[in-house]
Amino acid sequence: MRQLILLLHLVALVLVAGSCKDKTKAKSFEQLADNLKTHFVSDSRVDRFEIQHKSGFNGLYLEGYTTIPAAYDSLQATLANGFVVAGDNFRLLPDEVVGAQTAGIIKVSVANLRSKPGHSQELATQALLGTPIQVLDFQDGWYLVRTPARYLAWLEPGAFVRMTPEEAKLWLNSDLRVFDAKSGEVLQSPNEELTPNIISTIVLGSLVKFSKTGTGAYDEIELPDGTIGHLLSADLADPKAWLKTETLEVDLLLGVARNLAGRPYLWGGNSANALDCSGFTKTAYYLNGFVTPRDASQQVHAGTEVELTPDFSNLLPGDLLFFGGYRDNGSEKITHVGFYTGNGRFLHSGADNGRIMEQSFLPEDPDFAPHRLESLMHARRLSPGTPGVVPVGEAFGRVLE
Repeated sequence: MRQLILLLHLVALVLVAGSCKDKTKAKSFEQLADNLKTHFVSDSRVDRFEIQHKSGFNGLYLEGYTTIPAAYDSLQATLANGFVVAGDNFRLLPDEVVGAQTAGIIKVSVANLRSKPGHSQELATQALLGTPIQVLDFQDGWYLVRTPARYLAWLEPGAFVRMTPEEAKLWLNSDLRVFDAKSGEVLQSPNEELTPNIISTIVLGSLVKFSKTGTGAYDEIELPDGTIGHLLSADLADPKAWLKTETLEVDLLLGVARNLAGRPYLWGGNSANALDCSGFTKTAYYLNGFVTPRDASQQVHAGTEVELTPDFSNLLPGDLLFFGGYRDNGSEKITHVGFYTGNGRFLHSGADNGRIMEQSFLPEDPDFAPHRLESLMHARRLSPGTPGVVPVGEAFGRVLE
């Protein structure tokens, strides 16, 4: 009996020692994983390193994914240096879950991308008909995708056509047309009296494939999913110059922005139908041939800084203005962006206004916006060749690499 009791005590000591060792190893690994994430991921909206782990007597069990090859390689090197791995389900995206079809083309007029899988989740951003995307993962019936602005979000399968990167490049290199009106309808037949006749709606900046010159005022076009339709010839333009734009004319930039005035505010909105603050500025640049970062807190790092002065004398029309405040730890929090239009005025899409409108920083003006003046923090000039300002064609190519 005494020998049995001694044996049980010994087993208990071994279990306690093993448990302490496991906890130490787990804590050590957790610190290493946190360091890897801090090093490789400066913004989880454009790159991810998500890892979960637990430890057992056989070693570490890992789950998660990253979108960064160097982060994946560093993790594997870390594991090989002193860790026993019992189960490694940490993935580098894209992988076999999506297979060879790691690209796609948006096939609806405006696709809604969510912050998490599910229709009830936050609207993170939108993508227009004909836009190429990278397909990274599939969970709960939704795909994790990357837009040409490198933005990561979740998209339902019905909103795009899955392709290999080579197939997507072929589509983008075909005889395309860009839709050049604020909004319209793709018709099944040029006979406007036919009912029902509408295949899809379409918005400014969408891409379709030209099929042939139609009858009357319509051309025959093809949507990314192969559907044949008809659009007014006057609303279609050759996108070649737009896709390869190298210069930016501020008058045209502000002209596009002003043409969007009155459009409603929508959190996550990024089309001519409705826009949030950064969706508005991004769309104006996009329609002038350049892709910028998606959110205001990202756009504030694009272009070059312009010093703010009380009389706004350093600013030029077209400069971006950034608004916000400070967190409890003293760091800046950028929450809003708009265009400077000159003479102490700015054009923006604000939730408090409900629509895109121009307002003033000057107290003597009837549309003076005191809370905007008080929260003005930065001004940036986004020009071709400056950080974060990428020609549309180049941004399309990068997302399909």
